[in-house]
Amino acid sequence: MTSPVAPPPAAERPLPAIAAQFVCFTLVSIADSILKIIVAEAPSWQIMAMRSASSLLILTPIILVQMARGRATLRTGRLKAHILRAALSAVSVFAYFEALRELDLPVATAILFVTPFFVVMLSGLVLREHVGLNRWIAVAIGFVGALVIIRPGPEGVSLAALLAVLSAATWGAAMVAIRALGKTEGTLSILFYFNLFICLIALAFALPGWQPVPGWLIATILLNAAIQLVAQSFMLMAFRFASASVSAPVQYTQLLWSVAAGWFVFNVFPGPQVFAGAAIIVASGLYLIWSERRPRRPS
Repeated sequence: MTSPVAPPPAAERPLPAIAAQFVCFTLVSIADSILKIIVAEAPSWQIMAMRSASSLLILTPIILVQMARGRATLRTGRLKAHILRAALSAVSVFAYFEALRELDLPVATAILFVTPFFVVMLSGLVLREHVGLNRWIAVAIGFVGALVIIRPGPEGVSLAALLAVLSAATWGAAMVAIRALGKTEGTLSILFYFNLFICLIALAFALPGWQPVPGWLIATILLNAAIQLVAQSFMLMAFRFASASVSAPVQYTQLLWSVAAGWFVFNVFPGPQVFAGAAIIVASGLYLIWSERRPRRPS
């Protein structure tokens, strides 16, 4: 799971941005496939703590080299914003891990596609920003697509599906709460504080019930952390090349990778309702992007 935090540049370079996003979401799909295996072996809070600690282990030598060159890479005046982002993200990541225990990977991925719609909705309701009719239409259609995937029946909605929706909602809230963070913070600073506070939060919940883990699981979590870090770096790169809406449609390729991984790795192929719901969500997302980028008529 990743989130755009860097501001759009003055001069856009769409092709490098699209290429960077393609690499990003390919890596995210690989990391999620590995996560599907990991979550069956240990409690979610423990996995989060170990993965964040692994990320810090990877980042530390890079940061030390930067500091040796006289760059204050960790200097920040926005510590509260970093903590808020980490707290919201911790809830999101925990909910996603728990959802992955029960949901097939393509289903979980498709439900997470509603995250941008939570961003739009929260921007209007919480920040009191103007949200045009076109945005609310996209939000409504996107949630219809999510309902098609979740398929609520007489017995209600499964807990795993609700957790996936909670993950999307809290991830969207984190993006709304700290979306301006990238205007003042560098890439290493963002990655470091994110993983530091996630690690501390996860440890608080994981330590009372900490379980011993085999060496192969530690190595797998370290690999997952490394892939996630590289994916986040490519996303930050993409948003420095061009604004979010330029490369946002590339995110939908993640569903193709998730279907392929589910089929070849877990021997599971999603039902037609998953593709139908995903198609509705993708269509509403593309409509939102198109409506935001089309030229406005002068008043």
